[in-house]
Amino acid sequence: MTFYWIYDLTNLQLAVISCGVCLTYTWLGVILVGNALRRHTEDPAGIGDFVSQYLSVLGLFFGLMLGLVAVASYENYGNAESSVSVEANEVAMLYRTVSVYPPPHRQLLQGAIYDYVDYVVEDAWPQYRRGEIPTDGPARVSAIQRHLFAFQPTRISEQVVHAEALRQFAGFTEATRNRLEFVNTGLPSMLWLIVMIGAAMTLALLWFINNDLLWVRLTASSVLAIYVGLMMFFIAAMDHPLRGAYSISPDALIELRTMMQAYRLNGVPGAL
Repeated sequence: MTFYWIYDLTNLQLAVISCGVCLTYTWLGVILVGNALRRHTEDPAGIGDFVSQYLSVLGLFFGLMLGLVAVASYENYGNAESSVSVEANEVAMLYRTVSVYPPPHRQLLQGAIYDYVDYVVEDAWPQYRRGEIPTDGPARVSAIQRHLFAFQPTRISEQVVHAEALRQFAGFTEATRNRLEFVNTGLPSMLWLIVMIGAAMTLALLWFINNDLLWVRLTASSVLAIYVGLMMFFIAAMDHPLRGAYSISPDALIELRTMMQAYRLNGVPGAL
């Protein structure tokens, strides 16, 4: 089950649709099923009392499951956000290390690293938000690797620095792979199906609320329906950390690019 089109919506639109579907489903049941039950049942109050007890049990299990799914989505979102910061730190350390290389290797490596960061921010990130993994990224990583391996240290100090740069480059490529894994990471389709079935079953029990006044039944049922809709919106918005309007922003990489620009203008590493 894929509903990737929802990530083309704004957060407000997605929240309104999620709450609207739950509310419409609940109200239609209250009006159609609830009224029919009251017309054709001799003891609607007894059925309402039984369903209220059943709702309390089912609502407990469904609420627990929904909370656990929401926590899992939030943790996944936080891990994805951390992966961006880790990659930015790895790139910053590599950029600072190669700044002591002799020319022209220093300029070539710094230019390749800056080109990679600028590409991720300007070109790759918009594609991530559409659920796409661009194919130009590996070529830019390979350019850094090619310039790095082209340097042949002759002094002991250069050998030490070069070994550290190679270690940092390995950490950078690993951080990049970890971040890319979050582009299409999300809850399994089977789990989403269970969540939606659970929501439908729980909201269906609200159809049997027993009260003579229709507006009371609609108001009481709408409270839980809207809450379920908001929880579904929260899970869906955070399910794919790099997709949609609620996706993670490349702020750490943007800040790193700004620092690189300052270094290229002034020749001072600064906060890198």
